[in-house]
Amino acid sequence: MSETVMTAPPAREQGDRPSSSRVAWLVWGVGALCYCAALFHRASLGVAAPEALQRFETGPAVLALFSALQLGVYLVLQVPSGLLADRLGPRKVITGGMVAMAVGSAVFALTGSIIGGIAGRMLIGFGDAFMFTNVLRLAAHWFPPHRFGKVAALTGLAGGLGQVVSTLPLGLTLHSLGWVPTFLGAAGLTVVLAVVAGLAIRDQPANARPEHEAPASPERVWHTLRHVVAQRGTKHSFWVHFVLMSQFLAVTTLWGGPWLTKSQGHGQAEVGSLLMLSVFGFIAGSWFAGQYISGRPQRRDRFTLGLSSVVVLVWAVLVGWPGTLPMPVLVVALVLVGVGGGGAMLAFDGARMANAAHRSGTASGVVNMGGFSAAVLVQLLVGAVLQAVSQLPAAQAYRWAFAPVLMLMAVGTLAQWLRRPVKAG
Repeated sequence: MSETVMTAPPAREQGDRPSSSRVAWLVWGVGALCYCAALFHRASLGVAAPEALQRFETGPAVLALFSALQLGVYLVLQVPSGLLADRLGPRKVITGGMVAMAVGSAVFALTGSIIGGIAGRMLIGFGDAFMFTNVLRLAAHWFPPHRFGKVAALTGLAGGLGQVVSTLPLGLTLHSLGWVPTFLGAAGLTVVLAVVAGLAIRDQPANARPEHEAPASPERVWHTLRHVVAQRGTKHSFWVHFVLMSQFLAVTTLWGGPWLTKSQGHGQAEVGSLLMLSVFGFIAGSWFAGQYISGRPQRRDRFTLGLSSVVVLVWAVLVGWPGTLPMPVLVVALVLVGVGGGGAMLAFDGARMANAAHRSGTASGVVNMGGFSAAVLVQLLVGAVLQAVSQLPAAQAYRWAFAPVLMLMAVGTLAQWLRRPVKAG
């Protein structure tokens, strides 16, 4: 199969597609709310890291294992998540994922052992793995193809709101209520959302014509994967996500809080506000990408390559700056890290345009593996380096620990440039 990227969805997919409506926005909105909750759970450890170190009486390497295993479960399940989205439908998968996250949050709230903490985070990663690709599948079913990129960016905005809740509000709740009420309360709210998802989500409009979207009989799994991976646009989108999402996760899911307190000298009360700068950058980046970039292939490819280069520059500053960063430099760096994460949503616009609609869930899962495979490497490498250089001053230790992040970003940006889509001729 040709690797030439399609610059628009196939003509047969453009006709008879359900148009946006109140019902479409309601169905997608419930799914997006579930994704918002998933992002809260995913990012909660980043803010709660100092408390987690005390509660589990452990060091940075083991704490990195908590996060790496959570993201590792998420990563391993991305292709199965996409395949399930295409076969079982989003309603069942999203509802089941929310239940898994609720159980994981309850375990994390009540346990005091390392094994229990790891089990709780892995359950959260398991449930989280099924959220994003299935919300995107709802977008593919309920909205016309030319609006998919914008709805995908709005999905990223919903995730950003979840991360807003996981920064300053979570920090305040931990301080005022304590560990157990905070995470047990999050588990209870997640159960409520699971019930709402099961009642409100519908996989596709009642008047949809499946024959316009899928072959008469379901494709074999390996056939679907082979066609998705063969597209040059899929490979390019993988590397876009690899760079832009992983570095955002590096800051917001685990290492941002400890870095700001130990290396940059900021108090715990300031950490939530500083991390929120990255989250607001993520929201702004998602909005800008959906409003001005999505659906325009050439503009999208130039924008993502330029943004990836900016991200490499930001991490070069974090690694190379001697001593503590001045506040203006720190603020700009955190905002740009967030804007990069928001721009990662464009990877799914590229993957959708490069693949047939009935493979959209699988394509999203493959692309989503990009950022999370890099994120798992980042979590483990940063933790291992910090452990190895623990005798150094904190500012110097974190500069060494962030060097692998810089290298991964540079490699991913180069691969993105090499895999850039070619125009159909």
